[in-house]
Amino acid sequence: MDEHEPAEKNYDLERLIFLSDGVFAIVITLLVIDLRPPTSWDSTLGGLWRSEWRALLAYALSFVAVGTYWNFHRRLFRRVVRFHGGLVFFNLLLLIFVVLVPFGARLIVSGPRGEPLAAFLGLLVLIGLAEALLWSFAAFFGNVVERSLGRKGRLAFLVNLLAAPVIVGLVLVATLAQLSVLWIFLICLILGLTRWMLVHRFGLRV
Repeated sequence: MDEHEPAEKNYDLERLIFLSDGVFAIVITLLVIDLRPPTSWDSTLGGLWRSEWRALLAYALSFVAVGTYWNFHRRLFRRVVRFHGGLVFFNLLLLIFVVLVPFGARLIVSGPRGEPLAAFLGLLVLIGLAEALLWSFAAFFGNVVERSLGRKGRLAFLVNLLAAPVIVGLVLVATLAQLSVLWIFLICLILGLTRWMLVHRFGLRV
């Protein structure tokens, strides 16, 4: 019976990854549903942009966000080598927020600029934090990642995962405080340099 245990665990791990990939694929497909030619379109690109710029911007932001988080998820599970029941809980917690991205994109299209955008950014922060929580469980509590990945490597990957929600969170704060785009750019630049120092200067490499 013991000799079949690794195969069963690999099967459970593959099922979890297949489910996650399917959810990400469906979500990224649903983003395009709200894109339709406007009824009063004058058949010019300029007219299309004037009528649908908010919908196109929401689609672009959502697509990039989902694609980025899927890539993090792919890299995360590439380092997970053993199945643990806790992975199911934390992965489903992540997917709870991922499936709300099309709804968040519709908020940007339908509402005023301030609070709907803030709600969408808040959703992206929750996705990033859930992904970091998933990795923290796998790397530090469940210990189901590659044994060759030392503590520094595990911390480095956690830093990489936390970079996105921290940056988006600061953009969220800047949005609520109605700061200028220049301040948002400077905040992102400082955070990017800080992450570079942590990952490269102090040897936190993945």
